[in-house]
Amino acid sequence: MAINIIVNGKGKYNLDYNCQLYYGYFDLQDLINSLSILDPSGYLKIRRMLAWNLYFHLSRNYSDQLRNLYYVIYEISAIIRELNFRNINPAFALPSILDKINTSMRLEWKNGEFSLKDPLNISCEIDINNEINKLLKIEIESKGKISVKESEIKSLNQMDLYKLSSVKGLNLESEFYYKDGKVNVKINLKFKPENKGLNKEIKAEELNKVLRITAKEVNERAINSHEVFEDFMVGIMEALIQPFLDKYKNELTEILGFKELLYIPPGRHFILNAEESALNNEEIAQLFSDSCQLAINRIKEGKSSFYDNFSLPISIKGGLVFYEDSQITSLSSRSIKSLATLILEVNSLKDQALVVIESPEEFLLDEDKKRVVDIIIRMLEKGNKVIIHTWDKKILEYFKDCQVYKNEKLV
Repeated sequence: MAINIIVNGKGKYNLDYNCQLYYGYFDLQDLINSLSILDPSGYLKIRRMLAWNLYFHLSRNYSDQLRNLYYVIYEISAIIRELNFRNINPAFALPSILDKINTSMRLEWKNGEFSLKDPLNISCEIDINNEINKLLKIEIESKGKISVKESEIKSLNQMDLYKLSSVKGLNLESEFYYKDGKVNVKINLKFKPENKGLNKEIKAEELNKVLRITAKEVNERAINSHEVFEDFMVGIMEALIQPFLDKYKNELTEILGFKELLYIPPGRHFILNAEESALNNEEIAQLFSDSCQLAINRIKEGKSSFYDNFSLPISIKGGLVFYEDSQITSLSSRSIKSLATLILEVNSLKDQALVVIESPEEFLLDEDKKRVVDIIIRMLEKGNKVIIHTWDKKILEYFKDCQVYKNEKLV
């Protein structure tokens, strides 16, 4: 059966051929984006986006309850701080008055620790298959969209709140459960105070007064920590959906016959400069497209697992890239940087892949283009599939046995 994939409901690609060559005015970005789950950094990005979507579905209907959860964490901090200031043992003073303290969520004492009297329970209905397909926009002709048979997924997580609350031993515990298109989340706070200080009582009203005095501080700290809690919750969502996403990815690779996507973009000299620059991930995300970010991360991986220079004088020394005996820098020739980028990306491969390379002829004289051709032929010989996009007729001559598509109309 032919392997035809349809992207965005219109773009159609036949992946039966080991070598395909697109000559002229084509845009393959829809193909790259739809298969990005097969790239390591693409997979992580999709997982993060799915987790954010899931968190959004959960949080939009429970914003008040989540806000109260943030408040009570800092209310506990204010209470413990007051008891420490008075040198009062919280394990002695709190059990008898805990239910009378006016925290945003009621607390209870049991088995030597206190927790939320009514743990936060939130839930939402969400079709994870549908959410993945909305991101990837891919379907297999005659088979349709990839759909993973849903099963139960459980995840137990714990977050140490010491850095946020300055209360040692205060933890947020969460229990996630997914089944039949529904996510249920149970969140609780647990704190077992140290048995230290004077065994003396304190009235609940005294601590309620402390909460009234510190209300503004509690509010400000809760607002400022909102982003931290969001990241924690999204991280938990990632752990929850990873088994599901792995099944989706495995089913896709079984159909396609390869396990990785390697994208080698044009403008490779810029890509190499970016990888070696002081730009952080956020700045790279702002400056480069999603597909170029895949390439930048591949260069990093290729440096750390470098094993083959394809008979070119390119090497890695101390994490730096060298051509012959000279380090490749931002001032090096574009031709050398373009070749080095290609070789580094290929060195990142760990399994059979679909390799998509655009402008293999970039910055090269005709007599040097054979170097890139030899690398592509090596990849084909290793069982990889290759898609080449070129504007150079010379490349057509090298790959006469490839399935060729032409579009010479200027668009």
